[in-house]
Amino acid sequence: MKSLAILILFPFFLLALYAAFLIRNKSQTKKHQDEAWPEVLDLIISALQSGASISESLANLGRVGPKAVQNKFKEFEKNLSAGSKFEDCLNDLKQDFSNPITDQLFECLYFTAKFGSKNAVKVLRELSEYVSADLALRSEISTRFGWIKNSANLAAIAPWILLFILRTQENARVAYLQPTGRAIMIFGVIATLTAYLWMNKIARLPKAKRLFTMQIVEK
Repeated sequence: MKSLAILILFPFFLLALYAAFLIRNKSQTKKHQDEAWPEVLDLIISALQSGASISESLANLGRVGPKAVQNKFKEFEKNLSAGSKFEDCLNDLKQDFSNPITDQLFECLYFTAKFGSKNAVKVLRELSEYVSADLALRSEISTRFGWIKNSANLAAIAPWILLFILRTQENARVAYLQPTGRAIMIFGVIATLTAYLWMNKIARLPKAKRLFTMQIVEK
């Protein structure tokens, strides 16, 4: 009977592990992209100051930009070379990244390309400084409160470690097999899971809201 239960639960266990892996991988990719934007902005500024056009500056990121964003800009260059409009390619980038920083960046580049601006480099440099400061602040907050989160995780796990130790004793094992013992365990699982999810929710830093979500349209 126990073997049958294990066979039934094992696929769900593997599925849960795979889902956790995908979520963690997506989170890491997003983190690497967020950390890449100061370098991306500096590369764009350098390219513009050297006389490159805006489209050339963006396409060049597919070759020399941070690895976390290279593929997206390679796709931009490919679409641009295939004859797609500059505005459509920018919209594709906005959609792919879905990031408030990139929204500001691409809106600035679009208006610079469309109407011209002597202050484009200045605006981009200010955006780069803001992004760098924001990333540094978030990193400092995460470091300072990381130990609190780790302590909370330990507090959630510790009672169950103690339970498994107690179950090695015959009297405790028999007690937890009784209806009252099972009810206590079920309540404990629900309470621990609820507290853990709530803890992670309140510990999560708020995300910046996207302001420029509308597509760029050529008129």
